[in-house]
Amino acid sequence: KEGPGKPAFSPRLSAILPTGNSDKGLGNGSFGLQVNLPFSKQTGDWYWHWNAGLTWIDRAKATFQRGDLVIKREHWLASPFLAASGIYRLRPMFNLMLESLVTFDEFLEEDGTDRDTTFTLSPGFRGGWDIGEKQVVVGAAVPISWSDETSAGVYLYFSYELPFKRN
Repeated sequence: KEGPGKPAFSPRLSAILPTGNSDKGLGNGSFGLQVNLPFSKQTGDWYWHWNAGLTWIDRAKATFQRGDLVIKREHWLASPFLAASGIYRLRPMFNLMLESLVTFDEFLEEDGTDRDTTFTLSPGFRGGWDIGEKQVVVGAAVPISWSDETSAGVYLYFSYELPFKRN
């Protein structure tokens, strides 16, 4: 719980289920875990968020082709990440946001593992409207990522939220 001089802290452990077909590049076909250590703090109309974590895959699978030889590999992978964001409440239901993320993704190579470092900066906004006890939230962001290459995109979202009721 956030308090004077004390940020909110809400650690989380998530399971990654073995889905997809690694031979077709869809998922890694293995169980894994993700640990998140998020902190948040409000100062006036500013909301600050920080997160550090690790994604661990138990037996990531990959197939490599060398001439007529097919090489299948399996190895556990660990990919740490750091994130931070600043959100400014411009109006009661309208926020400007600047989010950032750096990932250190480990992946399989034919003869071992390697790691890619990617930095993403994502400016955006979100707005909401109360409709009775419900709420509609819309938002947009432009994530720009730098790694071996630079890429950019547009992220749009819509959320229809029902009230939270306690029994």
